[in-house]
Amino acid sequence: MAGLFLAVCNSLGDAEAAASPVTISSDISSTDVLVGEYTVATLTFSSSDTTYRTMDVYLVANWASGVAWTTYFMDTDYNPLVGDNIKLSKGGSGTVKFIVMCDGVCSAGDTNTVQVVAKTDPKFYNYDGNVTDTCGSDDCRNETTPASASSNVTNTITITFTARIAYDSQVTCDAVSSEGGNEVTSGNDTLWAYTLTNTGWNTDTYRFNMDVTSADGHDVWYWEVSPGIADGRELTGQSNMSSTAVHSAAGSMRITPATNATPGVYNVEFTVTPTNGASDSGCDFDVVVPGLEIEEETAADPANETADKETEEVPREVPSISLVPALISIGIIAIFRRK
Repeated sequence: MAGLFLAVCNSLGDAEAAASPVTISSDISSTDVLVGEYTVATLTFSSSDTTYRTMDVYLVANWASGVAWTTYFMDTDYNPLVGDNIKLSKGGSGTVKFIVMCDGVCSAGDTNTVQVVAKTDPKFYNYDGNVTDTCGSDDCRNETTPASASSNVTNTITITFTARIAYDSQVTCDAVSSEGGNEVTSGNDTLWAYTLTNTGWNTDTYRFNMDVTSADGHDVWYWEVSPGIADGRELTGQSNMSSTAVHSAAGSMRITPATNATPGVYNVEFTVTPTNGASDSGCDFDVVVPGLEIEEETAADPANETADKETEEVPREVPSISLVPALISIGIIAIFRRK
């Protein structure tokens, strides 16, 4: 097909090439098309020829980039044209639906340009009205090639397409909390801001989820968390360029660690799920529950000094002699002396 178009273009510079009495117009010169889907351009063919009863028109589509997307030429009832040909009556006009599919090498943001041109060939009718010959030149009596081989070339219509993705979203989270860091304290609320943007072409709604895990990977389900935006939030697609369109929403996650949260590092994962099947988006970040401050023990610790004093004040244990045995011993000694 591309080679055929080049042949058509080359024929424009040929001295024998003739301008066709047929002109082409389109209802669009640029448009958007969703990835994996199609768009339609309406082409109108008008003939200024008043000599021939019927004019055969052969249509050609060429992609200037060399990356061809699938195309179809169809009638107004969306039936494919046989051989990509239409017939125009004397001085008449016709309409063709030009279908372009964003397939093959076609991703969101891509642009591609197609050129549509046609070759025309009148049909000769004899005196009784019957078709005797088909030709590709004004000499219909002696030349019988079809319209595809004609040197009569119409003007060229150029249409540029931009590929869009139907549903997509993007989440941007702040680097720090509303407090200016990543510390969270047990039993207290901390806010973490984010922005959700509908980057898809169509309007969509969203669901929100938050999960907190400890450093060893355990689910900390007993923390209180809230995404800040209720499920079902609707955002307008990028196809709506009006001043009232709402493409983004700002929210603040609320994070409240349990009152008995163990000091350490925890990971918060924030996930946004589009309703219409696009991939999830979101972010994750670490928060820190700080530990308790522990006083250093020193030699000057008052508790230690008190303990030392108590140790020093304890009297040493001294052996004692019972008073009664001592008195008896003294009495016995006195008796023996009298004797």
